[in-house]
Amino acid sequence: MFNLNPSLMKRSFFLVLAVLAVLTFSCKKTSNDSTPIIQADYYQLKVGNYWIYQGFEIDTNGVVTPKNLFDSAHIEKDTIIRGSTYYKLWANQSLIMGEQFPSYLRDSSGYIVNHLGRRGCSADHFSDTLYVDTAHTELYRGYGLMTGKDSLVTVDAGTFPSITSRMKVVPTRANDYHSIRYTYTIYGKNVGMIKSHTFLYWGGQQFEARLVRYKIQ
Repeated sequence: MFNLNPSLMKRSFFLVLAVLAVLTFSCKKTSNDSTPIIQADYYQLKVGNYWIYQGFEIDTNGVVTPKNLFDSAHIEKDTIIRGSTYYKLWANQSLIMGEQFPSYLRDSSGYIVNHLGRRGCSADHFSDTLYVDTAHTELYRGYGLMTGKDSLVTVDAGTFPSITSRMKVVPTRANDYHSIRYTYTIYGKNVGMIKSHTFLYWGGQQFEARLVRYKIQ
């Protein structure tokens, strides 16, 4: 989501970064069986993986228009931050702005976590609040939750079982005419991020990035 109010143009344009998830596997033991269960999550943080996305615009009437905007997101390298291994992802978030930005991510017990410690997604916890966004409390508060477990979602790259990290955007101003809205990021099982959705705070335009093709090591 972006704020087009001129007084806020110098601040961050994004309500939530479209964090690219990739698949890794983790082992979880049951209380009755010592055999590890190989459980697929949705974060494949591995150097050399890449994903190609196309941008779409949705107008106030819900008409979806594909744009000639593409992004090749990729994991460049890994690095150590405060004793933990993070992976450097280059991506053009939501394909709105014209350049890529780096993110440093790691899988922490099933959560995708950035280098600041913020949790962006979980494969298992669908009742807890992942985070509260207070970056622009003069406009809204954002509440991150998981939803859509195992939902089938289709993009150009295919149809995938998925999970969705969704942020509920609640206006904080008494005279704000906007209703509660949502941004979200959808992660495909064994694939990574397959779709992201955001919008302009002032206005009805919405934007999506959808997976076209990918390469997983």
